[in-house]
Amino acid sequence: MKILNLKFKNINSLSGENEIDFTSPIFTHEGLFAITGKTGSGKSSILDAISLALYGKTPRVDITGAENAVMTRGEKDCYAEIVFEVAGKKWKSSWKQERARTGTLKQVERVIADENDQIVADKISIKGERKNEDEKTVNEKIIEILGLTFEQFTKVILLAQGSFAAFLQAKQNEKGELLEQITGTEIYGQISEKVFDKNREEKEKLEKIVLELGQIQILTQEEISNYEKEIFNIEQQKKTYEKEIQEIAIALKWLEDIENLHIQIMETQKKLPALEENAKQLQSHFEQAEIALQNAKNGWDEQLPIFKTVRDLDTKIALKQPIFQTTLAFLSTLEAQKATISLNIQKENENVTKAEQILAEKKEWAQKNSIFEELISRFEAIQSENGVIENKNKELNLLEKELLDIQNIQSLKKTEYEKTNHLFISKNQEWITKNKELDSKKSDLQKVLGNKEVISYQSEKEQIIASKNTIDMLLEVDKNIHFHQIEISKIKKALVESEKEEKELLQKHIDIKKESIHIEEKIPLLEENIKLAQKIQLLEEHRKELRDGVPCPLCGATEHPYAVGNTPLIGEKEQELQALKSKSKELIIQIQGIEKKITQLSSDKANYSSNLQKEELVLEENILKQTKFNSELQKMIPTLQQINEINTSVLEELQIQKQKEFDELTKTINIGLELEKTLKIVRDIEIPNLQRDKEILEKAKNAAETSLKITEQELVTKKTMVQSQEEKHQIDQQVHLTKIQKYGVTTIAELKQCLEQWNSNVKACEELQQKIVEYKNNITLYNSKLEEIYTQIQQKTGEKQIIESELHDLQCDRAQLFGNKLVDEEELRMKKELENFENQKVQSEKNLADNKLEITKYLAVIEEKSKEYSEKKQMEVTTKSKEELDLEQEEKRNLINELSHKVGGYSQLLQSNEENLKKSGKKLREKEQQLLICNRWAKLNELIGSADGKKYRNFAQALTFEHLIGISNKQLQKMSDRYILKRCNDATNPFELSVIDQFQNNEERTAQNLSGGEKFIVSLSLALGLANMASKNMSIDTMFIDEGFGTLDSDYLDVALNALSNLQSEGKIIGVISHLAELKERIATHIEVVPSGNGHSKIRIG
Repeated sequence: MKILNLKFKNINSLSGENEIDFTSPIFTHEGLFAITGKTGSGKSSILDAISLALYGKTPRVDITGAENAVMTRGEKDCYAEIVFEVAGKKWKSSWKQERARTGTLKQVERVIADENDQIVADKISIKGERKNEDEKTVNEKIIEILGLTFEQFTKVILLAQGSFAAFLQAKQNEKGELLEQITGTEIYGQISEKVFDKNREEKEKLEKIVLELGQIQILTQEEISNYEKEIFNIEQQKKTYEKEIQEIAIALKWLEDIENLHIQIMETQKKLPALEENAKQLQSHFEQAEIALQNAKNGWDEQLPIFKTVRDLDTKIALKQPIFQTTLAFLSTLEAQKATISLNIQKENENVTKAEQILAEKKEWAQKNSIFEELISRFEAIQSENGVIENKNKELNLLEKELLDIQNIQSLKKTEYEKTNHLFISKNQEWITKNKELDSKKSDLQKVLGNKEVISYQSEKEQIIASKNTIDMLLEVDKNIHFHQIEISKIKKALVESEKEEKELLQKHIDIKKESIHIEEKIPLLEENIKLAQKIQLLEEHRKELRDGVPCPLCGATEHPYAVGNTPLIGEKEQELQALKSKSKELIIQIQGIEKKITQLSSDKANYSSNLQKEELVLEENILKQTKFNSELQKMIPTLQQINEINTSVLEELQIQKQKEFDELTKTINIGLELEKTLKIVRDIEIPNLQRDKEILEKAKNAAETSLKITEQELVTKKTMVQSQEEKHQIDQQVHLTKIQKYGVTTIAELKQCLEQWNSNVKACEELQQKIVEYKNNITLYNSKLEEIYTQIQQKTGEKQIIESELHDLQCDRAQLFGNKLVDEEELRMKKELENFENQKVQSEKNLADNKLEITKYLAVIEEKSKEYSEKKQMEVTTKSKEELDLEQEEKRNLINELSHKVGGYSQLLQSNEENLKKSGKKLREKEQQLLICNRWAKLNELIGSADGKKYRNFAQALTFEHLIGISNKQLQKMSDRYILKRCNDATNPFELSVIDQFQNNEERTAQNLSGGEKFIVSLSLALGLANMASKNMSIDTMFIDEGFGTLDSDYLDVALNALSNLQSEGKIIGVISHLAELKERIATHIEVVPSGNGHSKIRIG
């Protein structure tokens, strides 16, 4: 990372706009420049500008939307902009904040742009979900570009005031993370975690395989044979039951048909009486409909002449009615107009009276308040004078507020002084107590460790762990050997039993085969005998006529062996035949089962032989391992060489002994480490921290006391000013009040209201006089219109009376002839009535015919169903009832279902057994393969694996730290041959650094005990070392060092500056910040911060 240009405005004391071009030859030629100036002039503000432009904050303060401690006092805006280069690509990053008119701060604005001025990030934070993966905040983007967080940036590039030795004093984790970030060694932690996860994953796989193997169940050959025989017998039973169910179904169908026919006949017979009764009613309805139709026709003929006369009268009435209505409407309109005009005249008279009354009141008010008339010319001058007094009021209020603020600040500063003084006294007492505690801890550590160091105990512990691991592996190997020996014995025994069983099955196969052949030969002979017996039974009637001694009419024989009583029984032969066939099938199934068993035994023997070879191979490997581990253990524990045989009991005793030694050493180491850790914390952290805190508190106490005195003086000055301004303002205010009170008011607002009332009254009087004239003119016009309307009303009333008399006569004639009925409605009603009577007659006639047809149809159905019922009844399929048959059918079906479930269960067992045999063989192979994989990952995990990645990460970081120390020592040698950096032999903290002082008999000290100058030299060498290491992963070509040189003597100062100047050959630019006059003389290029008055400064480059 190389800084090319820096622009900034109003940062701390550096007011106005400033720019530094680091590409100028004045910087690139020497490679080393100084930022100089008086203490407090604003030298560190240049580093603040760099931090703000990149990260939006500084090492000293944070910037928020509500508070900005870096903006120059009294200014309204500030900004910082930096142009830098990373990996050959240029970037621009800026930060800006403004103050609103109200004095509040606006939101901070931050932008990052590439070399083409294309904005790549401008958001401080992202609310809700990101639009895409590339969307980043400004902080995320700057870290991505630089590869450094703000904290890492201040430890490597921007070594700010007060944090120059930040890397030296950083915590263990912070040092490790920084080294990883700079050198790109994060992968080691990830590898460690992956190895740990993979080892755990492979172990879980092995456990799963073992569990699955234990869950696989395999049937014996005898169980398989029994299940197959049972399945065959059940299938035979099912066929018998199914045939019986078919016969029951036929009988149920016959019973159902008989029942249905009987029901149909009975239901049809029940309907006939109702139909015959209905026929009589329908005949009566038909006759009544004929009479009603004739009466309706006679009534229609009588009404036709009356309809014509009434229609003529309705026509005349209709002609008169509109004329009468028009006259009525016109009269109504005239009456309405008369009423409206009368009302308008009344309203106008009221308006005149009201307006004249208001006008009199207005004139009376104007006479009483005539003084207000002069305000027309004087009000503006009085108002201007009032504005001046109000502005003066505001100024006084502000002064009083400032006075109150100063009083509050005085109170706060007094409290702060008392607080810092109390804290200083308390911290000093803590420092004394902690030094006493350090002496006590040293004594405790000597008692626990004696003259030995923790590392010696740790070495012994590692040897014990190694021997314990070897014993554990030996015990595991012994266990495996015993297990595989038992497995080999089991396999050999199974092979012998399989061969024996195979011989027995072969002999049984031969015997059953012979028996099966014998039965197959008997079956045809028995079938022939049955056929002959069936023929004899066909001649039953002829045999009844045979007599002993009388010749047979068919064959002529006188002896009749098959006469009555001597007929051979066919049923016994058929039963014998069925038994032979069943036996034959049973023997065939047995032969098939035996052949299947023989095949399975051959397969089992092959599997046993294969498994035997594998087990013997594994046993041999474990014996070799046992020999190897025994040899290793004897080297670790020489006393074991005197024992002829190292058996399990010896190993278990050794395991207990080593565990006891391990526990004792672990306890001693833990106590020692804890005491050392506590000792280091007290000596290297707590005491230096307390010393530093004590110094800081003392400075804070002195600063608080000075600030309190300044504030008290400011308070006295401000009180005097406020008192003088208040006295002058009271005189001006009294004069102005006298002028206003002349008009009977006390405020300018009331006075303005008086002027507005006067003007409003004058305008209202003029408007009222004009309205009174308008109202009187309207009254005259309305009276003229009213006389015209009275004349028209008298004329139209006479016309209305004549039309009304004629219309009354016509309406009376119609009422006498036809009443209020309408001719068209009455005519339509009579037509519909006539049509209804005709329809009723037709419908009655149709209903009567339909009824007769239905009776005929029902009689035919009864005859047909009766015949069918008789035919069905004669068949007599069964004598049982439907309930008996249903019960029998349900029993048979239940039996079939039970048998089907049994067959399904047995079949599933046999199928599962086949699958389990395959699974078992496959799982055994998986187990052996997985065991090898687990062993490989367990060894790798033991070396580098850990859940948090620390095992391998710490190892890699320790190597990186060793490398950093090597590079830093080279830089340190250029500055001083007195000191050498060394990593402490502390297993718990691989980043603990100590310093060897070659001028003090190679005394080794911790970095915390170095003096200020020594600490500066060491920190500088580490910073340069980090920069050198970072160049392998990320080029760091610009560095700043803020203060620290004041702790160096003249010789060390020359050495440090020469070392920094030599970095120019590597293309680096180094800026050092100091108030020392010596630096200005020894460094050619300067950025001088020069005070310009009022606490402000300017920069001057030369």
